Amino acid sequence: MNSDSKSLSVSNDLPYHVRCARFIEFFEAHLSDSLEELDQAIRGYALQSALAGGKRIRPLLLFHFAGKQEGLQLPTIKASIILELVHLATLIHDDILDGAEVRRNLPSMHQKIGSHAAILLGDALFGYALELASQFPTTFVCSKVAEATRITCSGEIRQTFSRGCPILSLEEYIGFINDKTGELFKASCEIGSFLSGADDETIKLAGQFGLSLGINYQVFDDLIDSFEVQQNSDKSLGSDWSTGKMTLPVIFLRNSANPKEVEFIDNFFTSGDSANSDQQCRSQILDLFDKYETLPFCIEYLQKSFSNTLALIDQFPQESFKNDLRSFLDCFDGKFSKIENLKTSNFLAL
Repeated sequence: MNSDSKSLSVSNDLPYHVRCARFIEFFEAHLSDSLEELDQAIRGYALQSALAGGKRIRPLLLFHFAGKQEGLQLPTIKASIILELVHLATLIHDDILDGAEVRRNLPSMHQKIGSHAAILLGDALFGYALELASQFPTTFVCSKVAEATRITCSGEIRQTFSRGCPILSLEEYIGFINDKTGELFKASCEIGSFLSGADDETIKLAGQFGLSLGINYQVFDDLIDSFEVQQNSDKSLGSDWSTGKMTLPVIFLRNSANPKEVEFIDNFFTSGDSANSDQQCRSQILDLFDKYETLPFCIEYLQKSFSNTLALIDQFPQESFKNDLRSFLDCFDGKFSKIENLKTSNFLAL
């Protein structure tokens, strides 16, 4: 990694959003350099996937918890790259499992190179992430990355086995997203906190914050998958429906509907051919969402979950750090506005 040519200082005197932007600039340059070290056979595809965009939430979380420093430390950048590589690998695999054709306004990787090669590309990125993690002088980073990867895959497997199971409980659903989404958020916060020199209790609190935030992000994504219109999204929507996944909107709907409606919902999601179900059946589900005000219930749930995340911030000691975390979570103002506006949309056009 050509770190010397791309060094960048981030002054604590800079406004919050400027500091984050400069970190992302530094991160993107080093991510590109790191991927250039991959084998030639996969290098180009890895670069295409990694540099296609993305919110870089996990690197930003790690950056926040690593603490304010006048010069960005290479361990912080390296750990951020590791977490993003694991995330990227999961996205490549998820798109195959869900049959998603679009990712970040581009054809998903399995659409470009085929499912077989895309699976192996994801595996290679997992392996490269662990290779980089093993280069730290402590086993903490490698251990956390390996644990998060294992639990993320386990959560995805459990959700896969639950597809078409209409009696999935809210607790089981939260368990899935804790594992498949929350664990990488948790690892990002814990590793950043560890690199800052924090004590065990602070590292544990950082992990709790990451898990809580992961729930918020996954619930938001599940609402978008069910209620957004495709032309407003940069990735394929409707994959939950087409693969028989029971997410928050459907769980809430089943709890509200009458027995005859529940039977109809269950038949729809257990038929095994939801992807090919006729438009009339899909429209009936959407009508039931409207009848029982499912989206407002989901929004209320998300707001309560988000309040719990905000409350965790108050337990950290440094006021400047707490302010930075609150600024980071300001992005949820836009997320709440987006899903609230869906109340007047035509829902998902499939």
